[in-house]
Amino acid sequence: MSGTTPTVSLLTMSYSGDFEVCRLLCESIDRFVPAAMTHVLFVPERDFGLFAPLANARRRLMSQEALLPHGFWKLPLPSPEWRRRLFLPRRNVYLTPYSLPVRGWIAQQIMKLAAPEVVDSEIVVHVDSDNAFIRPLTPSHLWQDGRARLYRNPSMVPLASHRTWHAAAGRLLGLPPADFYGAEYIDPLVVWRRPVLQGLLRKLTEQAGTDWRVALARTPHFAEYVLYGVYADKVLGLDRAGLFATGQSLCLSRWSEAFTGGEDEVSFIAGLQPHHVTCLIQSTIAMPPAARRRLFESVAAAAQA
Repeated sequence: MSGTTPTVSLLTMSYSGDFEVCRLLCESIDRFVPAAMTHVLFVPERDFGLFAPLANARRRLMSQEALLPHGFWKLPLPSPEWRRRLFLPRRNVYLTPYSLPVRGWIAQQIMKLAAPEVVDSEIVVHVDSDNAFIRPLTPSHLWQDGRARLYRNPSMVPLASHRTWHAAAGRLLGLPPADFYGAEYIDPLVVWRRPVLQGLLRKLTEQAGTDWRVALARTPHFAEYVLYGVYADKVLGLDRAGLFATGQSLCLSRWSEAFTGGEDEVSFIAGLQPHHVTCLIQSTIAMPPAARRRLFESVAAAAQA
């Protein structure tokens, strides 16, 4: 990659329940991201009609179903609204002939790992639909001196789920057992280098003795970003992987708590840093689309100031 300008694709997984927040993301990409960086929006086939207006010269829709192996059968569930009313899972559930039922969260991570296999860009940027750009994305955010970005924060997140994800990555990659491999790799805007991902999928298949998708379907708890990070960091090594590590997040994030009012929003905006190029407000936070748009605009205005 050294001496050349790598191609870049932004990838987003979405569905009908997140359509309004995804619309805001797409508008922000068209505003702040260079047109040469394409955007691929993966949605369920049944949602193509809903998302069709978001497609344009730089953005195309692709089927999520095409990313799953043959044999994944989605259980029929009602609309997102009725799922909320009936306290059913927010995400889909899949039946397979080679594993226990697969939760939609796990299936989506398998899709994310498979997506770069149908997108031929050198650099892949995962951006969830509840994120929005608030500053221009520049090439230097993604690669420097011929190396792609790897979010690598040495500070341990004190959550049992993170320890479970690290332990699963170690088992899947054949590493000595551990519940923390020295860094956290999860961020709202994650950059992958496609050759590194391809090596990861080969390693998973080799270690499991079966297709990597099957191996992950049989793994009830894992995190795709931890898998990629541990593989790049501890199996390949950053030099061999062609990556540079940084603990700086590119995103100003609100993960769980609803905003309590204007002062809370002002405090959130005050957390903006010069290196932030996106703003995440988790889609599970109850917030009308107009209020979400207004807050994104306020963050973008603060970034420009």
